[in-house]
Amino acid sequence: MDLLTASDVAKALRLPEGDDVKVYGLCAKGRLLAFERGGEWVFPGFQFDAASGLIEPVIADLVRLAGDLGWANEELVIWLCSPSGYFGGDRPVNHLHESDDLLEKARNEWTVEW
Repeated sequence: MDLLTASDVAKALRLPEGDDVKVYGLCAKGRLLAFERGGEWVFPGFQFDAASGLIEPVIADLVRLAGDLGWANEELVIWLCSPSGYFGGDRPVNHLHESDDLLEKARNEWTVEW
């Protein structure tokens, strides 16, 4: 998984060079997934559609769901990138285009009680 800087994200989203403020604003609005690593904010590259220069639409819903359930963004990233029984051993990140199914399985996995 690639971890991008705010400047990398600005380029991926085709924002004007140096428009890191807009990138952080998207985070504050819950539209972009970021977490702190080594004193710097990093952005998982999987949340961007390189062809369109847009953020994958399901990301905002995942960020909101994680927040509602008390999950930190870093925990969300770990879940997305780890094999899951809800996906037959596949990683949830490979199912970003299956929004409804991904969100339902995320909620089910995150709220399971043992």
